[in-house]
Amino acid sequence: MNPLQIGGNDTPGQVVAKTSLARQWLQAPEPAARTPETVLRVSAHIPQASPAVQDVFVPAFRRLAQMSDGAIGVQATWGGALHAEREGIQALRQDLTDLCPVYSAWDPRMFPAAQALSLPFLFGSAEAATHVSESLYRRHFSRDFEAQGVLMGRMVATSEYNLFSRQPIASLADLQGLRVACSDGLEAQLFAALGAEPVGCSTPEAKQRFAQKDVAAVSISDSAAFTVGLFRDAAYRTQANLARVNLEYGLSPHFFGRLPLHLRPVLNRWLRGLAQAGAQLFYGLAGAQARQAFTEAGLQSIELDAAETERWRARLAPVQARLRDELIGAGLPADALLADLQREAEACAGWRSDQFMAHALEHPFEDLLPMNAPAGAGGAA
Repeated sequence: MNPLQIGGNDTPGQVVAKTSLARQWLQAPEPAARTPETVLRVSAHIPQASPAVQDVFVPAFRRLAQMSDGAIGVQATWGGALHAEREGIQALRQDLTDLCPVYSAWDPRMFPAAQALSLPFLFGSAEAATHVSESLYRRHFSRDFEAQGVLMGRMVATSEYNLFSRQPIASLADLQGLRVACSDGLEAQLFAALGAEPVGCSTPEAKQRFAQKDVAAVSISDSAAFTVGLFRDAAYRTQANLARVNLEYGLSPHFFGRLPLHLRPVLNRWLRGLAQAGAQLFYGLAGAQARQAFTEAGLQSIELDAAETERWRARLAPVQARLRDELIGAGLPADALLADLQREAEACAGWRSDQFMAHALEHPFEDLLPMNAPAGAGGAA
């Protein structure tokens, strides 16, 4: 674990001490009443009561109003009330919504390059993984997303995923043949390499399967396990630190095409701040608060010892080579992608959490969106 960044065992107090800039950014004042020039429609399957909504999105909407001087308003729909969780791309293309989940972990065939972001042991924190994924978006990931007719709103990496189960999982032997609900794509390959039977699921699907005892364990972040109440059906939490996934929100090309040119840099700066704030305060702070709740609920946490961790690492070693072959087969520059990920991860390994937020606010990446496309133009760049 990197002590400069948010770790999987940090207490809420430790996370608070590392995230002063993100928390300050979300403490935006209530904007003055004004009829907005444009309204950003946001939709997602996450519950309205989720910390992701109440502690990140809602205050971030106030910040957007402040940054745009009231010119950009927000209309949000939560709980999957507008469209099904896996139908975000269609909803964006059909101009039903403007910003919503288009998770690369849900369809590895559609987003092959982004699977590399889930390689185990690559990043030290969610904030580092978020920074690197956005920095490399235009070079390595934009083709896959924009081929679907959507633009990239923001990329946010989760904290490390842990295993929630009814029976203890403390060794490879415990994992053999176990049905594990996880993301599709690379994470499923990781569990297959470990000897488990991966079952590709979204979070709501995983919760249902676990409650029905169709799966024996769920691989999920601490904050998400708390948000959907999955931990209440579990007795054990194994801190495996195998993978994290990127949970992208797509942006409607229709909305962006209608957005006046002078508001595009404002929206981009806000999206870059939203990415880091989400990584640090939902996956970081809400994750630490979730671990407190797990302890209070009697959930037993298991941490693999050094020898067992090395056994898991050895079993996972061939996964990167297989991913490289798959990327090459898909016509992608696999070697350049893997080298860039490693280089960028190492370059920011010594950053503090606040440095990632400062970079997002002071030097926001400007190549995720087609900033200079003519106003009124629709379609992805």
